[in-house]
Amino acid sequence: MPSIISNTQSLRAGVQAELKDFWRQKMPIYQKQQALFLRQLPDTNLRNVPYVFKESLPFPKLWPYGKGRTYQAFQDRILYMNTVPYDLTISWSECDERDDQLGDLKQHVQSAVNRYGMLPDRLIAEYLNGAASLNPSLLTAYDGAAIVSATDGDGAARLGANGGNIVTGSGLSPAAIVHDLAVAQQRFLSFLDPTAKLPIFDADEAAYSKLECVIPKTLNEIFQKASESEYIKLDGSLTMAEGNYMKGKFTYHINQYLSDTSNWYVIMNHSFWKPFIQRAPGKIENVIADSSNSDRAREYKENAMFTD
Repeated sequence: MPSIISNTQSLRAGVQAELKDFWRQKMPIYQKQQALFLRQLPDTNLRNVPYVFKESLPFPKLWPYGKGRTYQAFQDRILYMNTVPYDLTISWSECDERDDQLGDLKQHVQSAVNRYGMLPDRLIAEYLNGAASLNPSLLTAYDGAAIVSATDGDGAARLGANGGNIVTGSGLSPAAIVHDLAVAQQRFLSFLDPTAKLPIFDADEAAYSKLECVIPKTLNEIFQKASESEYIKLDGSLTMAEGNYMKGKFTYHINQYLSDTSNWYVIMNHSFWKPFIQRAPGKIENVIADSSNSDRAREYKENAMFTD
């Protein structure tokens, strides 16, 4: 006579193993894509942690013979990073579980992990869109202004450049994209150290190959042409196209959460200057509620996976 055994424990262990395995495989892929935007900070158990940001760097000074050295210090700003919790709860019927034991749950688990990996893209896009949804609120940058602004918090030209980090575009065509990218590079080279009033970036740091664009999905075709076309009609007064000097020199990424169909962004691939910093979670916590540990599951025959 066959015996009936409960597979609850093995099922739970299987789901948790799938979650950990999928997290290990998928997160490096997302983190590689997001490394352009995010300066990663270590995970910590504290909910509010101060970090020091070097806003202004010392510059060499004249050292006359017979005189003492001039001691210089960094100009620091303190940033406070909070821990913001996010939750994803997925439920399923015991009837569905009976029909497709672990296969259905595996699909739920993978979907959950995928959503967590995509979360930073969504949070960044909300700053670029100028509207908070999953972010508790939109914080200002260290100079007291929004992430994209012509002026700083004091109303002065941001980083000493007229227009700050906003460039008025010249249109949505491959030639216009190429031109505006060149203007964006000039703007990067115009940024000044707040204290020393000297250029922050040199020409090599702001080379076209170090610039990466973030675009809405609607501009994919135009950017494909601008980045890959051999010839482009750059000058409207000419009857023939010219060689595309930007071909293969810059890259672009599609952010599907950008709401404006014409705005696009240029990010410098720099090891220190990042638009955002993130305290990435060390792991995803997960709990499975079923008839062995949940009154709701017993009453409604509905199991659930809680993750945060």
